[in-house]
Amino acid sequence: MNILFIGTTGIHHTLIAAHLYLDHLDHQNYHDLKFWGDWSEEALGLPLFVDCDEMGNRVYVLGVGWDVQMAQKSIEQLDKLLNKDLPDLIVKPVFIKRERVLLFLHRLGRRKKLNQLVQTLITILLKWEFITIQKQVEKFRDGVGFV
Repeated sequence: MNILFIGTTGIHHTLIAAHLYLDHLDHQNYHDLKFWGDWSEEALGLPLFVDCDEMGNRVYVLGVGWDVQMAQKSIEQLDKLLNKDLPDLIVKPVFIKRERVLLFLHRLGRRKKLNQLVQTLITILLKWEFITIQKQVEKFRDGVGFV
């Protein structure tokens, strides 16, 4: 089974959610997370493999831009078409209250001169949003039967 955490970006709040799901986030020093703020990896447009959970499910993150719900529907429909018998994918969107701010900062961060400042601002923003992300992961964990 594959688990895909999606959000406006794949290298920030979705990455936090994936690490919370895996119980790999002991502190709020996000800069130590693999792929944190890695615009070059995200620009490839591919899901980023984070790790496997204790049941062997592969956990990925993906930034899908502004319309997260439409992306979720599209990915789920494509999975149904390709895997008719057994679903192989769970798509979990991750939302925060300040999505627009995050997306704006994310776009600014692509400029190398602003990258350091933007990373700091995104870290502060997501520390404010940590409880929101944590609650979504806990609800997801309670809803899936294999964890």
